[in-house]
Amino acid sequence: MKMNCCVDYDESLIAKDSYIEMKCIRCGHEEKMPSFIYGEEADYLLDIGDDEPPYFQCSNHHKDSLYRKEIQ
Repeated sequence: MKMNCCVDYDESLIAKDSYIEMKCIRCGHEEKMPSFIYGEEADYLLDIGDDEPPYFQCSNHHKDSLYRKEIQ
């Protein structure tokens, strides 16, 4: 599976079950994100006092509208 994102990481180091289902709330595009990326962003947000769930840029139309699928 090829991911469409700009983060450089070694996919061989990621366990197959450590992906999070993400979905764009604008266009409905779905993709899997490595859980460590999601977790690092969630931890950062908590560190700065923001308790909102993390969201990311949709690789389909480059808008900040990609959320964890279960949270929508």
